[in-house]
Amino acid sequence: MRDTKSFQLIFVGICVALTVVGVFIFSFGGAKPDPSRNNGPTVVIWGTDPERPFTDTINEVNALSESDSSVVNINARYEQKDPATFNQDLLEALASGKGPDVVLLDAEDVLSYQNKLVTIPFSAYPERTFKDTFIPLGELFTTAQGYIALPFSVDPLVMYWNRDIFTARDKPVPPSTWSQVLSLVPELRDVDVNLSVFKSAISLGDYRNITNAKSILAALMLQGGSPITKLDYDATEEKYKLSSRLNQKSAQEETLNSNSEVLSFYTQFADPLSKVYTWNRSLPSSQNMFTSDDLAIYLGFGSEAPLLKAKNPNLDFDMTLFPQQASNGAPVTYGRMKAFIILSASKNRSGSLATMRALTSRPFIESYTKKTGLPPVRRDLLATPPGDAYSAVLYRSALYARGYLDPDAEKTNDIFRDMIESILSGKSVASSALQEADSQFQLLVNEFNLKQ
Repeated sequence: MRDTKSFQLIFVGICVALTVVGVFIFSFGGAKPDPSRNNGPTVVIWGTDPERPFTDTINEVNALSESDSSVVNINARYEQKDPATFNQDLLEALASGKGPDVVLLDAEDVLSYQNKLVTIPFSAYPERTFKDTFIPLGELFTTAQGYIALPFSVDPLVMYWNRDIFTARDKPVPPSTWSQVLSLVPELRDVDVNLSVFKSAISLGDYRNITNAKSILAALMLQGGSPITKLDYDATEEKYKLSSRLNQKSAQEETLNSNSEVLSFYTQFADPLSKVYTWNRSLPSSQNMFTSDDLAIYLGFGSEAPLLKAKNPNLDFDMTLFPQQASNGAPVTYGRMKAFIILSASKNRSGSLATMRALTSRPFIESYTKKTGLPPVRRDLLATPPGDAYSAVLYRSALYARGYLDPDAEKTNDIFRDMIESILSGKSVASSALQEADSQFQLLVNEFNLKQ
């Protein structure tokens, strides 16, 4: 009888232990037999990127896995959604219990899903592995508790230059620093005595008609040492808190520009009294002006090259690195990043993490970037860029790319626009315009923090 009771106690103890271990594994907290593989249900992924390259790459990698045991088979289904209705569609799907497991988002939108995502702890994805795998921009998703997202793709800001305009002015090479840009403006522009601009030197100065104005300003601020925003974990309240650093000067202030100086630098190109006046609000969008052969230097994303060619097949242009401050040590540009998050509503978290790791593995990223023309987010792939004209620039730019966590992309766009226009209208000087923008940023940050 005593033996029977002992057996029952041991049996119950084993069952309890197995249950605890199972819960531990499900929550990313413990060791798994093979964390790189999803042997469970198919992981459903939603995103706004085109479906064809994604699905084709999954099929290619799975075919390769049949002959190469080091390549992980991907048990996932990607569904392309309409960007205009994505957020609403996702909220409705989650409310009905039919949402995806994983979402592919723009980095600037990750924070809006902060209370709907699972933080991946360092025990499930070691920090050393993350740093060795991804470009520095990916560290934007690092928190004290782990990672709120895994990087997938990057689109860096670069400089396009019109070779015909440069040749006509006897300028064989494009500028690499902002001081060189300033010296070239008077020679590259075509402005009459009435301040009418017929040909512009560079797309800087105003906001509404400058394509990528917000990203360009962000790049200049990041070059000056400003993080723009910062995400910290509040252990007392056990939640993440965002703070605005828009008006905070860099710790290296003696060598790096403050953001008020960035604003003064940027707006001088649209100031009729400036020696580098080259832009005004009456001009068409900077992208259209460049493809019309009337703009010497266009600041745009690497992904825009095919569009620029399509708009004007006869345009003789080239791509080079985004201009840098001469005093900066490490080069910096702005990068748009796409990243995966695991939704807290997912019933297959461990499988979702395994799938995300497979989708960011070398075989998948290598194949996917060949289809999109974008540079990879993996360090090991950046070492060997393809031999085409643009890849060398894009691969270097990906390594230099930086960014910030945006509390509300649409509203901060309005804040940046109002900041620039208040300076150009004479309503504010740069320092007061920045202070007002920082106040508006902080209101958005407070709204974000209250939602967490």
